[in-house]
Amino acid sequence: MSKIEQKTKNITTESSDLNRIEESRFNKELDMVIKSSEEMRIKRMMQHRTRGFIAANLSILSLLIGVGGFGWFFLMQAQMIPAFSLFLLSLIPPLMMNIWAGLPLKTYVKEHKTVFMPQLANALNGLSFHPERGVSRKILDRLAVLPAFDEYNAEDCFMGSYKGVKVIFSEARLFSRKQPVFDGIFVLLETAEDVIDGHTIITANTKMVKAFAQTRWKTMKPVHVNVEQVWDKFHIYSTAPETAELMIGDKLLKELAEAAEIFDNAPLTAVMFGKKYIFMSIPYDKDMFEASNLFVPVTTKTQALKCKKEIEQLLEIIDVFDLYKPMKTD
Repeated sequence: MSKIEQKTKNITTESSDLNRIEESRFNKELDMVIKSSEEMRIKRMMQHRTRGFIAANLSILSLLIGVGGFGWFFLMQAQMIPAFSLFLLSLIPPLMMNIWAGLPLKTYVKEHKTVFMPQLANALNGLSFHPERGVSRKILDRLAVLPAFDEYNAEDCFMGSYKGVKVIFSEARLFSRKQPVFDGIFVLLETAEDVIDGHTIITANTKMVKAFAQTRWKTMKPVHVNVEQVWDKFHIYSTAPETAELMIGDKLLKELAEAAEIFDNAPLTAVMFGKKYIFMSIPYDKDMFEASNLFVPVTTKTQALKCKKEIEQLLEIIDVFDLYKPMKTD
């Protein structure tokens, strides 16, 4: 049996670590997470207000002492140095009080990433959350779809597994000479088995095609697949075009298009490479997981539901690739 013939449709029913989340159960868990987050917000807000009141009164007292001392030494004693020294010293307590009063704000932002977001990730049925992690730089260097860059920052990373496929999903930013060249989302899926031949690029980014088709992708060939007109916005290039033709069809392109729609119809790019990796880059310049205003009630349910929809769309894509598992042969 040829290598291409081995990669036939073989849908499995194996259990998953990251299962689909029942709407009612998720909403119940989400309500608990938001309630906890709201209690945390109110606690920090009250701390901020109490400290602000104390800081304001102590600052006024300190300034009054400073102004009074300045007047005494300058007007009554005609001593310039003590007058100005006392006045400058009276400015120190207000500065220190201001820093102290603002600490609850910083604590709230920190707790959002270290407490609330991990709870939200867990509510998404077992995901883990990492504030400062993302797809490995080594992976990015193998893709041939990203603009030239010398600095890579990743944050707000979700990790988990589904049907044996490892999932990494994070915000990412690329810079070249301190100038931003990409701002969006990176997704990496890693299958348990080798299911991919060659290096295949699927992109809706026409500018990328014009820039790379004759340079970076010169060893690749265009792949033409018969799909519905609504999905024909994708350009496909591969080092293994025959295999790519078998693997890519309406189902996969539909899921990729629907994933792009969630992110304001961004020109999504997917790369299948290294026998078991599927990478996606989605331009999207909105900060998705930042803390809400301390003085405004937590309004994260809409954000959490959007995150859930994004994760579930990724699972749909994994289901498509599940069709290409090699059949076990005797």
